[in-house]
Amino acid sequence: MASYIGLDLGTKTIGIATSQGIIASAKDTIRFEEDNFEQGAQMILEYINKENIDEIVIGYPINMDGTIGYRAQMVDYFVELLLDLNSSLIIHKYDERMTSRMAGNIMLENNTSRAKRKINKDKLAAQIILSDYLKYNKNSI
Repeated sequence: MASYIGLDLGTKTIGIATSQGIIASAKDTIRFEEDNFEQGAQMILEYINKENIDEIVIGYPINMDGTIGYRAQMVDYFVELLLDLNSSLIIHKYDERMTSRMAGNIMLENNTSRAKRKINKDKLAAQIILSDYLKYNKNSI
């Protein structure tokens, strides 16, 4: 069975979730220097190698009107960096519209403190991205 990593890319953090099948689990948040995507890509590659990940699912923030904006271009650049480091990586970009907001709402509904919401929102967003991907693609997994 394939192992997956879900990523929620920000300008200085990357939320991480993992799965060995159809259940995604929030795992970690990697922090890097703001806009230093080279550093972030290297850190993710080290994580992938350590955890023996087969496939990457990265949130792709398409604008609500379906266009590709700055944030999606940022993900495109990050994916290029990862592939430059290891061209054999299998990377799926998955529409992540509203996942960060959903993560925030879930934590609010569970009365999570503001401090814990800030710490956990990225990895929870990654979990939502990966979970949705696995659910949507369950017939091909």
